[in-house]
Amino acid sequence: FEIEKGYEERLVKKREKDKEKLAEAKGLISFECWKRENTEMVEFVYVSKWESQADFKAWISREDHVNEHKEMNKKRKENPQPDQVKMKKTLRAYELYDYSNE
Repeated sequence: FEIEKGYEERLVKKREKDKEKLAEAKGLISFECWKRENTEMVEFVYVSKWESQADFKAWISREDHVNEHKEMNKKRKENPQPDQVKMKKTLRAYELYDYSNE
């Protein structure tokens, strides 16, 4: 997640909320939150390890998460804010690569 500097408290609150929910996640091995900032933006990167890709997909597609995003998008469309804080979200997934077998 990237957000304009000065609004990072929104991401801090999100991280705390996600941390609580992750405690219940099936298949979660570990979770870390990394932070990087520059003069204009603050970036939070969630790094999580899962027992399987299916467990991770179940986590990001759980009903309450999907409904939360639908509700946020609906509110943005109904009440657009010209000065709305810009936040960028990028989702990436990686698989373990064992180069010792080459």
